Amino acid sequence: MSRMASSNLASLMAQHKNLSEEAQKRAGKAISGDMDDPHKQFLKTIAALIESKSIDYHLPETLLEKDIYERLSEGARAKVDVALLNIADMLRHVEQFYRSTATPDESPHLQTMIEHLWSMKERVEREHGNVFKF
Repeated sequence: MSRMASSNLASLMAQHKNLSEEAQKRAGKAISGDMDDPHKQFLKTIAALIESKSIDYHLPETLLEKDIYERLSEGARAKVDVALLNIADMLRHVEQFYRSTATPDESPHLQTMIEHLWSMKERVEREHGNVFKF
C-alpha cells in the first residue's frame, strides 16, 4: 500500500473510531433505492427459476445448460466447474438478500451484487458459450 493510501486510510479510521453501536448498525444496513429495469428483470427470472426448481444453487450443476456443457472439452468443463461454484454462491447471496425481510427489495447494494454475478457469468460464457440457464 502506498504511503498516501495508508495515510488516507488512517485518517478515515481516526474520524470514525468512536461510532456508537447504533451508528455502526445503521452504517452496515443496506439502503433502499431504485434499481434499473434489467436488474429487476434478472431478479424475477432467477426467482422464477428457483421457485420452479429449475435451478438450485445448492446443486450447482442445475445451473448449467447440460447439452452445451457436455459438448465442451474436458479442460473447458474443468474451467466452468471452478467458476460454477463461485457463481452458485453469488446467486445464493443475491437470492437471499432479495428474499430477506431485513433488506430492501431494491437497493444499490443488490444491484452491485447482480452486476458482479453478471460479470462472473459473462466471463465464462464469453469463452465457453451460453452454458447457464439464466
